[in-house]
Amino acid sequence: MSRSTPIGRPGRAGFAAGASVIVLFAALVACGPSEEERVAAARADAWAELQEDQAALNAKRGELAGLRARIAAPGEEDDVEALTAEAEALDNEVGNDGEAFSTKLVNYINEAEWELGGEMTEEQRNAFAMKSGEDMYLAEEYVVKGGDYRRAVEILERSLGVDPDNADLQARLADYQDARYITAERLAQIERGMTEAEVEALLGKVFHRNVREFDAENVFAWFYPKNPEEHGDGAAAGVFFREGDRKVYRTDANAVEGRDEEE
Repeated sequence: MSRSTPIGRPGRAGFAAGASVIVLFAALVACGPSEEERVAAARADAWAELQEDQAALNAKRGELAGLRARIAAPGEEDDVEALTAEAEALDNEVGNDGEAFSTKLVNYINEAEWELGGEMTEEQRNAFAMKSGEDMYLAEEYVVKGGDYRRAVEILERSLGVDPDNADLQARLADYQDARYITAERLAQIERGMTEAEVEALLGKVFHRNVREFDAENVFAWFYPKNPEEHGDGAAAGVFFREGDRKVYRTDANAVEGRDEEE
């Protein structure tokens, strides 16, 4: 009858080998990344992802800007109706992507729990600069699509509250504040016979609520607000177009009289 080989007890060499493994494992654990290093690595990965997302978003925005330019000045072979449909679809896509990106960026900033008012780190400066860039794009969309300078100014003023040293923000805000209210000098550039596009190029997009139609006279008018501190609340200059050829036939610097706050 054959006997099974007995399982022997580990000798001193075996214990020594096992101890070596334990020591080696402990050394590896001790040499691994700290919690601070792991957090920093995760933040670096998240930032790299944000940069990639923004690059893709800006590429779409550039494409949209190109479509808008072609619609504004179409070539002989351009199908304006098709270009407009393409631009509207892309505009919706860019809007959705922009909202998702902004949410992601805000979450990245909020997770850091930075204290405002102190010396900014490089990470803070980069994150706030990216957020300011997004705010400037959003403000420009309010101006380009709806002539809403009031909303654009509000966005940039809020952005400057957390990124006060951003020169681009400061310059853009100054431009909007200058363009927000019509002046006599700017209105004087408008001449009889100008098209809507020519007026818009000089005075900017009219706010959609400031367009009025006068059916009895067969005309319509664009009203540009004047500085309320100088002319009273609600004061506006008017540019009047004929419905037939949709060209300017007159302007009125005092189309809407302002009201004093006490009234």
